Amino acid sequence: MSAVIALLRAVNVGGRTMKAAQLRTVAEGLGHEQVATYVNSGNVVLVPAGGQSPSDVAAGLSHALAQEVGFDVPVVARTTAEWDRLVGVLPFPAQAREDPSHLAVVCWDDVPDVASVREFDASRYGDEVVVWHGRETYAYYPHGQGRSKLTIDVLSRAAGRVGTARNWNTVLALQRLAHERDG
Repeated sequence: MSAVIALLRAVNVGGRTMKAAQLRTVAEGLGHEQVATYVNSGNVVLVPAGGQSPSDVAAGLSHALAQEVGFDVPVVARTTAEWDRLVGVLPFPAQAREDPSHLAVVCWDDVPDVASVREFDASRYGDEVVVWHGRETYAYYPHGQGRSKLTIDVLSRAAGRVGTARNWNTVLALQRLAHERDG
């Protein structure tokens, strides 16, 4: 069975605290194996219990984590093969090499509304560049994500979906962890 990368949205911000150890314990309690977290910001790589699909893993984790911490925890999940594809179609290879901390990938819970994203104009928010691709959005923040007006909430409204972003360094680290679990 292929590993699954699960990403939690909006944990360890705004008082929504969850320790990596809690995340591992909950995932293991659901029967998942080879559970590993990456940094304390809601990243977990695991081998799913009973051949569960990524959407099953996301739904199960979301429910169990909400019970554990007392607040809603949206989760988006991808298989190793899906993650390899999102890395492989990166539209910003130069930025990935030269400025990876300013490059982010947003993973959505489903495909964003095509009409809405076609009309979306990232230039209204600054110098950021956005490329929509299936269930992912690639965003390059030349001046950094922290001060940008192009927030995950802005992108979520445009997409009409729930999503969560990771910088390119984290994307590559999660890919390595997934491949380690795939053996």
